[in-house]
Amino acid sequence: MGLPKDSELRESLTKRPPEDMRQLMRRIEEYKHLEGDRLQNKGKAPLLGRSRQGVFPTRLKKDFRMQEPEAQIGGVNVAFKEPVHKILDRIKNESFFRWPNKMGGDPSRRNQNLYCTYHRDKGHTTEQCRVLKDHLGQLVKAGYLKEFIVDSDN
Repeated sequence: MGLPKDSELRESLTKRPPEDMRQLMRRIEEYKHLEGDRLQNKGKAPLLGRSRQGVFPTRLKKDFRMQEPEAQIGGVNVAFKEPVHKILDRIKNESFFRWPNKMGGDPSRRNQNLYCTYHRDKGHTTEQCRVLKDHLGQLVKAGYLKEFIVDSDN
């Protein structure tokens, strides 16, 4: 009710109402990330391959943001020295590492050509996994992964 009429989030929720609170929160987070990306890319060339079908234009044929692995810590991006899938391989057996909950949503609606090692499921790549990047960001903040970040001033 409080969303602007021209909001993509409102349009999405109207066309496909979420089945539960978890799905609603996931879609809101996707929208927030999409808006953040739009603001970050304002004035730059638009990203290619945006799909108008589905919830949001999140399925990109080439996601330029994934070229430099980053995580958010308190609103600040942290760049890693190596791709997140390599970091995952090196820390997956550590006591501080936690595997995620099962991905929500309808598995048949996910891209079956993409696989996330962190979720151990299809739908997105490990490099695109926001949940993994958030977890790595939390681990950096807790002091576990300082050797993996480019700038350890945080």
